[in-house]
Amino acid sequence: MVALWNRKPKPNPNPSPEPEKKKSPELMCKSKSSVATAAASSSSSMAAATTPRKQQRSPRTAATYQYSSSSAGAAASTTSGSSSLSTAASLQALRDSLPSLPLLLSFPELAAATSNFSSSHRLTQNSPNSTSFRCSLRGHPAAVFRRPLRRRDACHVSSRLAVLGHCHHAAIAHLLGAAASPDSGSVFLAYELLAGATPLSSLLRSTKNPAFTPLATWQARLKVAADVSDALHYVHLQANTIHNRLSSSTVLVSGDGDAAGDRLRAKIAHFGAADLAGELNDDGDRRHGRRIEGTRGYMAPELIAGGSPSRRSDVYALGVVLLELVSGDEPVRYEVNRATGEYERTSLIESAAAAAAGGEEAMRRWVDRRLKDSFPVEAAEAMTALALRCVAEDGGARPEMAWVAAKVSKLFLEAQDWADKFRLPTDISVSIAPR
Repeated sequence: MVALWNRKPKPNPNPSPEPEKKKSPELMCKSKSSVATAAASSSSSMAAATTPRKQQRSPRTAATYQYSSSSAGAAASTTSGSSSLSTAASLQALRDSLPSLPLLLSFPELAAATSNFSSSHRLTQNSPNSTSFRCSLRGHPAAVFRRPLRRRDACHVSSRLAVLGHCHHAAIAHLLGAAASPDSGSVFLAYELLAGATPLSSLLRSTKNPAFTPLATWQARLKVAADVSDALHYVHLQANTIHNRLSSSTVLVSGDGDAAGDRLRAKIAHFGAADLAGELNDDGDRRHGRRIEGTRGYMAPELIAGGSPSRRSDVYALGVVLLELVSGDEPVRYEVNRATGEYERTSLIESAAAAAAGGEEAMRRWVDRRLKDSFPVEAAEAMTALALRCVAEDGGARPEMAWVAAKVSKLFLEAQDWADKFRLPTDISVSIAPR
């Protein structure tokens, strides 16, 4: 009995087909509504995925979304992972390409980097009273300069450093950081140390070989003029401050001056020094005190009279630098008169005005002879006339830097065209051989 009870029934070899059940309208509507409900749930889950994190998805919607997209998510996990890695690499490359902002350094850090400001770290070894030092700050070669702090409030340095830290230009030496002395009587400014750069004054007037200059072409002179003019325009317009340190000694030149390419570069140094040292007011047009500061030959008449530095005085200094580039002479010279035995003062501005008034021959004699007449006289006359406008006695008669930078840029482009026109061809080879 047990065996018969456990025996399974034999299958019917000819089963009769069951009659097909017709779907009722209710079931068909129900299936449509279920499809609509599924579509609505998927769209709501996608909308929930784009909502902020504060709006939490319901557990039911999240489970439905995960179940319906589990296979697709598993397939796309590798792609999303690789894309996230590439995005992270792109962001890191972008961070590396961006310039680092200047830092508010500490005085002990500067003292340790310069070996307590020892003489071995001086930029100019021959000057025992030099206040400039070379060192390495956090892996960057730096030049540190000491300036008197006109404002006793050390917070001024940090606030101005935060503003100037967002100012970057290809023709301006990068500001790395600043630090105030413990007694708040001085401020130390750290700039990038440009490898292979030489002051413009040394390139124009070498003490070892005065007859030689690396800037032996008119195109090279105009390239330096364009870089300096564009940088000073940026200082006035974008940085909204005053340089107040411009001279041929604060213009650093690197590259090959004889080359026709873009290897020649000029940068102005000491950007923001007057601002961070507290020599200017918050409006950027005045300074505290009546102490006259500047370099002889580059100071505007109003500064010598005790006035305040302004953008007009910066334009005056630029005009002197432009005259130096054309003539190669220093702003002021004192030479001994052999007849009287007394020193006579020679002004570059006065000699430039006389050459401009004397015509083409006088201009040819006044332009730097080391250019060897390889320059367009009309361009030299235009540059001299532009520089003389910049060094006008009346500050109100001096042009704005926007106009000056545009004019100098135009002269540089014309110098490039002139050099390409008169350059000797280099793609022609001549061979001498017996026929």
